[in-house]
Amino acid sequence: MSTWAFFALLGIGTGALYGALACGVIVAYRGSGVVNFAVGAMAMIPAITFAELRATGDLVLPLIIVPSRYDIGDPLGLVPAGALALVVGTAVSLAIYLCVIRPLRGTPQVTMLVATVGLTIALQALAVKSFGNRTIRSAGILPDDVITVLGRPYPVDRLWVAGVVVMLTIVVHIVMVRTRFGLATRAAFLNEKGAVLLGFDPIRIGLYNWMVAATIGAVIGILASSLGGVSPFNFSLYVVPALGAALAARLSSYRVAVLAGIAIGAFEAVAVHIVSQQQVPRFFLGGISSLVPFAVIVLAVVLVGQTLPNRAALVERASVPVERVAWKPLLWVGVIAATAVALVSSDATVRFSTIQSVYVMTLLLSIVVLTGFVGQVSLAQLSFAGFSAFMLSRFDETLPFPFGPLAAIAVTTLLGTLVGIPALRVRGIQFAIVTFAVAVVLDELLFRSPSFVGVGGLATVEPPTIAGVDLGITGQGSFPSRRFGLLMLVVAVACAALVHSIRRGQLGRRFLAVRSNERAAAASGINVPRTKVLAAAVASFIAAIAGVMFAYKSTTFTGAGLDAQEGLELLALAYLGGIGSIAGAVIGGFLAPSGALAVIFLGGGSTIDQFLFTGVALMVVAIRFPSGLAGAPASLRHRIERARSDRAPVRHDRIDHERPRDADSADAPIVFDVGDRPMR
Repeated sequence: MSTWAFFALLGIGTGALYGALACGVIVAYRGSGVVNFAVGAMAMIPAITFAELRATGDLVLPLIIVPSRYDIGDPLGLVPAGALALVVGTAVSLAIYLCVIRPLRGTPQVTMLVATVGLTIALQALAVKSFGNRTIRSAGILPDDVITVLGRPYPVDRLWVAGVVVMLTIVVHIVMVRTRFGLATRAAFLNEKGAVLLGFDPIRIGLYNWMVAATIGAVIGILASSLGGVSPFNFSLYVVPALGAALAARLSSYRVAVLAGIAIGAFEAVAVHIVSQQQVPRFFLGGISSLVPFAVIVLAVVLVGQTLPNRAALVERASVPVERVAWKPLLWVGVIAATAVALVSSDATVRFSTIQSVYVMTLLLSIVVLTGFVGQVSLAQLSFAGFSAFMLSRFDETLPFPFGPLAAIAVTTLLGTLVGIPALRVRGIQFAIVTFAVAVVLDELLFRSPSFVGVGGLATVEPPTIAGVDLGITGQGSFPSRRFGLLMLVVAVACAALVHSIRRGQLGRRFLAVRSNERAAAASGINVPRTKVLAAAVASFIAAIAGVMFAYKSTTFTGAGLDAQEGLELLALAYLGGIGSIAGAVIGGFLAPSGALAVIFLGGGSTIDQFLFTGVALMVVAIRFPSGLAGAPASLRHRIERARSDRAPVRHDRIDHERPRDADSADAPIVFDVGDRPMR
């Protein structure tokens, strides 16, 4: 027992970092209404800047086009390097608020979420371009003495980190509770209109809180750079335990957030010790510590999910537009025909890139169903596809085609349905946190487990065959096989037809009714819990099909490309194309890295350049075209028509008092056609 207690004490340093980031999440949320998924990436910028200043004396800025590295002399000391890093972090956070967060005020919660996801992607890509994909460790900041605790040597820097975080939390608590600024923040959070009447400026309050949150992250990032080092990607995963601690604190209490973060860090350290001593089944050796923040998040959602403060419920926000467009057979026949031509091209690179696009667009269709139609923001769809691929590699050993794929799809659909159960209590951002935690657990616990993946961490599947006909990607003596590409296209078209039929049918109307207003939908006779779970099942079913496509495309694969970070980029592609339409999924598939557009028109390019383009484009689209690229033409047309109507002269000689209200009028009631009964 003393051994477990010792390792729990070892984890309080990392846990304090989680708690401090959780405080930053709460400050930003209560000040601006944004649950910042980029909190780790934003803390990474000043941390990596500080480490580089201490190591080389170079000031490296997250910039493109202009030079990003400036030689300012010898390596700097602690104080000047820390001060300069804080200035860089403050400047970056200010630019983010003015260019991204402020323009998104009043937009749907999913739009604000994906904007922070795009911000994460862009900051990671900028860091890689400026610093390289390596881990930088700065010189020690805190005392490195060792004391004896429970008969074992214990580094005191963990205690110093915890002490700094506790002091920082006390300061934040006093400012938010005892000062006029804190009063203004609470007033704006509870009622923005009332705060304006009191003379407060919600936009300025949001900016100040955003800067406070960024400063907290910068200080913590600088401290962490001397403990475990910093890289462009490792800080981003800190958002999972930080969000878990923030949820445990109900997105309100800074003290509870820090205590929850410390507890998560302590349990993670104990879990690591248990794994190192092989005191758990071999199956859990991949990363049992990832279960700790996931368990905290699920418990927070289940126990206090309905009582979590939700700014979206207080400030009415519109939803991402989902337009019911007329079916245009000629257009879709042309798209399918063009894709088929690319799949039978004589250029193997074109064929493979098109296969990649077809696979991605199938996966994006699952996000269209769950996020676009129902409003449940899921970040685990790629992980479900990976789970399906690994399950296929298992079933493939005993079940022939097509029974192996069917079994893998069935098991994955069941898993996705179970994950959708927390959606019965929460939705939107909170559900996104749950699914992101699921993605991390699947990545670290299963996709890296030798017992689950296979010998050597490699999973393999045999090519599909029917009546002796080889349908695999290596069939017909060429790679990739044209026959396989056309088979993938048929599957993707079938999934698109399924989504189209759902959208036009009664089930789709129920989905949209739940998405718009759950209480109104329930009052009209819709079983909201069953509808939300059914949406999770359908989305998981399509993601499982995409996972089977991935397995047969790769034949031999690992967990690479299936991690939680890639899941963020997948949501970015879905929103970039248009998260509420099949056309958006098609556009997102062709925009995918290694997809047809990147290879055919952009010559491939580097992965980091594509990563950066995706992140920046996502933020631009979120601000200017909430419907995505698929809805951009309609959005531009509406803006042009509105501009023309604003310039048109107003006639005062006749007022038509008897004119009936137009169906598109802002004052017209919103009607959802649910079965045989309209719902107002």
